Amino acid sequence: MLLFRIIPALTIAVVTMLPPECYATQLHASSEGIITHQAGHLFFLFSMVALILTISGKNLGSQKGWRLIQYSAFFFVLWNLDAFTAHFLDNQIHAVRIENISLWTLDIVTYNDSQLLGFAYYILKLDHLLCVPAMLFLYKGISNLVNDHKKQISVNSK
Repeated sequence: MLLFRIIPALTIAVVTMLPPECYATQLHASSEGIITHQAGHLFFLFSMVALILTISGKNLGSQKGWRLIQYSAFFFVLWNLDAFTAHFLDNQIHAVRIENISLWTLDIVTYNDSQLLGFAYYILKLDHLLCVPAMLFLYKGISNLVNDHKKQISVNSK
């Protein structure tokens, strides 16, 4: 029966590790798509700012769960600023373009061959370094609030 566990796991590993095409980056062919996408980033950014201000205004940050959610919102603000800027550079003003050289090599081509812009764009494309901590803080914050609520219910029911 161990075989029934190993074969699906190996199949999933092969399928996810060697995809024929990878669509991890969303590109927009026309201006309507990128404008709507950018509006979504701005809406999410302002929503996270509102969440931070609400948590601070209601003094919820004294509870660990809410404090972690506030950290999450801060990282989501940074992520949205990062993603908005990267989209602006590559999809709106076309100052940066990525060229596939080989399977493992990409070239960042910039307007006027600016190395500084190329380096800045490269750093901007590492947006997962902001998004992943945001999601982890959100998960830990919600988990902490749920655990606190369970403790409160068990104390009240006694």
